[in-house]
Amino acid sequence: MAKVVLLHNDDEVLDPSDTTLRTRGSVRVDGHGMGGWEEHLDGTWTALIGHKPFRGASKQALTAMLETYFADGARTG
Repeated sequence: MAKVVLLHNDDEVLDPSDTTLRTRGSVRVDGHGMGGWEEHLDGTWTALIGHKPFRGASKQALTAMLETYFADGARTG
């Protein structure tokens, strides 16, 4: 199983005009940077890996979804 870590970036990278975001950061898979994630004020979590979007109901759900995606043979770098 791939190890997925959602790293938190500095809150200063948030666009103050985007009122839907709470936090954002980068996605690392087995130690490789693979994309970014965002936590939205409605409680959902999203990630963009390459050009493929992912959406989860929680941080844990998004992490599990990404781990399954990369375990199924997606390129990790």
